[in-house]
Amino acid sequence: MRQARHDDLANIAAIIDHAKIYLKQQGLNQWQFGYPNHETILNDLNQKRGYVLIVDSQVAGYAAIVAGEEPIYTKIESGDWLNQSTDYVAIHRFALSHLYRGQKLTQRFMTAILTHFFERHVVDFRIDTHPENVLMQSVIRDTGFSKRGVVHIDEGNDSHIRWAYQLVIK
Repeated sequence: MRQARHDDLANIAAIIDHAKIYLKQQGLNQWQFGYPNHETILNDLNQKRGYVLIVDSQVAGYAAIVAGEEPIYTKIESGDWLNQSTDYVAIHRFALSHLYRGQKLTQRFMTAILTHFFERHVVDFRIDTHPENVLMQSVIRDTGFSKRGVVHIDEGNDSHIRWAYQLVIK
């Protein structure tokens, strides 16, 4: 895993585009309203919050890592966070290339992210996903996160609920 660079943009965009198709094929409306798009990824790269998984010198996965308080996590319903800290890392736009699907790399990528930031003294991690995205829920749970409640996100012109998860490493 390494920080994403601007020359990774085409590969990242392809990963996101294929992920949108995959989600649609599963009947999910997640990422079907124009988000994330080229501008979203470019913004991640400009703010140095994009990370890529590298397999055999190829970009195989992408995630945006946002440090500090995330506005969508300020209000949580049907539960609560384990703490009220605003010193956490949020994992967004987590996607694996369709070329590597089925190789258990999603868990390895997630573990690499957690390890990288834990080594930098981050112990509080948050992530959310669509209530029907059972594959991502499995990755999240298998990595040690616990479901904490529901948050609302804006994705295009609609507001959608997402299941929110948290992992605090002690």
